[in-house]
Amino acid sequence: MNLEELREKIKAAGVIGAGGAGFPTHMKLAPGIDTVLVNASECEPLLYTDYVILQQHMDRVAAGAEAMAQALGAKQVLIAMKAHTAARLGCREGDAAGVSAKIKTLPDVYPIGDEIILIYQALGRIVPPGQLPSKVGVVVINVETAYNVYHSLSGIPVTEKWITIGGKVPNPMVVKVPINCDVKTVLKAAGVTVPQDCTVVDGGPAMGMPINPATARITKKTKSLLILPSEIPAIAFKSLSAQRAVRRTSSACCQCSYCTDMCPRHLIGYPIQPHKTLRAVGSEVISHPDDLLTASLCCGCSVCTLMACCQGISPSVTMFEVKKNLGKNRIGYRSTEPTTPDPNRDNRMIPVSRFKSRIGVAEFDRVAQYREDFKISQDVFTLPLSQHVGKPSVPVVKAGDTVQAGQMIARADEGISAALHTPVAGTVRSVTETAIQIASEGVK
Repeated sequence: MNLEELREKIKAAGVIGAGGAGFPTHMKLAPGIDTVLVNASECEPLLYTDYVILQQHMDRVAAGAEAMAQALGAKQVLIAMKAHTAARLGCREGDAAGVSAKIKTLPDVYPIGDEIILIYQALGRIVPPGQLPSKVGVVVINVETAYNVYHSLSGIPVTEKWITIGGKVPNPMVVKVPINCDVKTVLKAAGVTVPQDCTVVDGGPAMGMPINPATARITKKTKSLLILPSEIPAIAFKSLSAQRAVRRTSSACCQCSYCTDMCPRHLIGYPIQPHKTLRAVGSEVISHPDDLLTASLCCGCSVCTLMACCQGISPSVTMFEVKKNLGKNRIGYRSTEPTTPDPNRDNRMIPVSRFKSRIGVAEFDRVAQYREDFKISQDVFTLPLSQHVGKPSVPVVKAGDTVQAGQMIARADEGISAALHTPVAGTVRSVTETAIQIASEGVK
């Protein structure tokens, strides 16, 4: 299959980055790629989604990645996972995972799943600051994304999502659910009641976002639902408003530079220096604009807040706010030259075991088990047209239409966009600028 044919199949199936980024996968396929790197690092603690997919369907993950490599003319396919995951799966460095795919083991450190860090750790290549992985001949895809690419080859669209249900729950599990089903429906089916002193997080404990389980939905990007005590360090800082964080920064930052010393991207030579960004935010006159501009290089791992800061001012919240504002204005730090890693990097990497203890989740880290028999019951599905990076999907159905499970209900727009398919058969209730609502078959 040539590159254009594969791109069209992936596009038609609505495949996007399933690990949380949500970038349309067909847009990643470009000439000049020599390595397809499957990110199986399961970056944050408590997540076992990728582990279970590999446990159940290593062959499909490998086949999806290999199809991309063949179309791209890439010479190697690596499935990169932490050492503890490899041990659980019975894999070793260099083992065959498919026809041509090989296992690549990674150290058990955080945040090894950041694609910039992953590329350096797995391949020794540094993506120039502000550039895409394709700049160094690499395309990075998530485990579930590769799994979905495999199915796209047979014309099977993305209508289901693999997620971890974990944290303060009796039995952590990995389940497969229809996309855009309600979180409350999933938790009910899992037998999980959220305690009043807990927060539900969509994603990992450090980088995930708190959600309202009564109104939130599972999207194509959802990796997990974690129920965690609201007072633990991993959760407490998430309630801090950006405005309050900025105010505290100007008065409390002591410029110790620990946040910079421990920043994973700074350690591979990136010019990001959080302590200088915080200083610039708190200054009336900005003498060095790059101190703000380099915030665009932040990966959002929150190491600066959860591991480094001695003043309790949550640098990551301020960094996120600066990065968001830079993005709104379409500006950021760019370089064409690779950087040189800090010689102390290996000694400053954060062991996962230490990270779990520090952020307060160690006691909740139990290996999640696959629930193959997991089923939900839901009458009405609301499918957002924007659950990916780029332009919203364009509806191709109207109110009153009868649809079948797996049918495309919104096509990808021009440019960066993705198609959307219904996970259930039924009747289209409404089509708006933001969502399509479908009543399941038999529901009026």
